[in-house]
Formats: sequence, C-alpha cells, structure tokens
Amino acid sequence: MRRVLKWVAVTIVSIVVIAAIAVYGLSEYQLRRRFDVAAAPVTIPTDSASLAVGRHVFETRGCTGCHGPNVVGKVFFDEPMIARLVAPNVPTAIKGYSDPELARLLRHGIRADGRGVAVMPSAMFYHLDDADLTSLIAYLRSLPEQPNPGLPATSLRILARVGLVTGQYKLEPALITHDAPRLAKGHDPAALGQYLAMTSCTECHGAKLEGDATTPALMIVAGYSPAEFAKLLREGVPKDGRKLDLMAQVARSRFSHFSEDEVAGLYAFLSRQVASK
Repeated sequence: MRRVLKWVAVTIVSIVVIAAIAVYGLSEYQLRRRFDVAAAPVTIPTDSASLAVGRHVFETRGCTGCHGPNVVGKVFFDEPMIARLVAPNVPTAIKGYSDPELARLLRHGIRADGRGVAVMPSAMFYHLDDADLTSLIAYLRSLPEQPNPGLPATSLRILARVGLVTGQYKLEPALITHDAPRLAKGHDPAALGQYLAMTSCTECHGAKLEGDATTPALMIVAGYSPAEFAKLLREGVPKDGRKLDLMAQVARSRFSHFSEDEVAGLYAFLSRQVASK
C-alpha cells in the first residue's frame, strides 16, 4: 500500500510540474506575441492651446491613477498569487518611442517592439480623436524627467498566467478592433457626451456601458436629475448617499476636471441611451 501511495504521489507531483511548465510556456508565448499594426504617421502640435487640451485629456482619463501623481511610476497592483503590476516612469519610458509609436501604444496597446501591453486601457484610448490624442502626446512630451522611486519589475504569477492561457485575461491589443471607425467629437451635447463616455467610462463599465458584476450599467442615469448626476460625477456620491470607494476616487481625481459642458453632455447622452432602450 505504501508503495502504491508513493507512486500516486510521484504521479500527481509530475502532473503538477508538467502543467506548470505548460502554463508558463503558453503564457510566455502570449506575452511575447507581436501584433501587426503599423505605427501610422502623426503630427504633434506645439502651441499652448493644444498643450492645454493635452493636459485636460491627461487629467480626465486617469493617467496618474496607475503612474502616480508625477507619473514617475508606481506599483498599482500586487497580489501574491496573481501579479505585481508596475506602471513605468512616463517621461523616461516614452523617450524610447517615436511619435507614431507612442500613438500606437496609446491607441492600440502595442509597444515599440510590437508586443502587447496589459491593463493600460488602450481599448478606451482607441476612441480618442486625432486632436485629443496628439495633444495628449504633446503634453506627455512636455513633462520633465524625474527619478524613478526604485520600483520593482512587473511579475505575472501563476493565476495570471493561467488566466492568459485560458483566455480569462487578454493583452490589450487582443481586445481592440484595430480598424474600427472612431466616433466624431460632436458639438451638440449628446454627441459630445457619447465621445466622452466612450473615452472615459468603458474602462470600468464595459465597451457597451452595461457594467458587470462589480460596476453598474450606466442606465442608472435614468434615476438621476442633472444636479444629482453632476454630484455623482464630480464627487462620487450617489443620490442615496452610499459610499462608493472606487467611483469616489475616480470622480475626485479625474471626473472633477470635466467642464460644465462636458458634464451636461454626458448626462444628455446617457439619458438618451436610457430613453432609447
């Protein structure tokens, strides 16, 4: 009996080791995959008005949330069995990118060497129009270099690697239809609101703004007055006064920078979406 148990134990250990090797190899294949999307030419503005637009995009789309207040990088996720994710020092990192490569990184989630990024919301940034995208690049180029605070390397652990192999997690370029048409940044409130929703809200609420197990569908706007919606957007406080940790953080750090016209546009679009259901 002991001999049988010994061989059973050896067999189980062998299977586990082989499975771990397979998961590592297959996940490395995913991580090293190159994506065939060209870095299209872009013209980066240098005027002060464009830099102001770039700063507004930078503030409202949450760059500091992952990269830190001075975008010098930070560890923004660290779970022992999943991953340690480290956002790089932006002014230093983008020195290695041409302007077309940086535009491709932001819009398509593809590094200069063709590999895909994880987590950075390029599927959302894909919908930024040319003026906002190039103004954002201009602003990023204007940021002074600062020392990196001695950050560790990104590390994908067993559960993240299993997720990559099974398709639970995907690199950002795999989530993007790279030749899909982009929305125009319209001037009427609802058109402006649609553009803002698709370039600001899909990161948490999904590509169709329908939410998931952790975030609500944005049809909740149907129950809000314009004033209540503005309070939710700027302060993260819902009409019933509940404490919303993530929304409060995002609202105060990002959405509080939206102009009155932008807030009104988001309300107009989301209200129209609800009404059309």
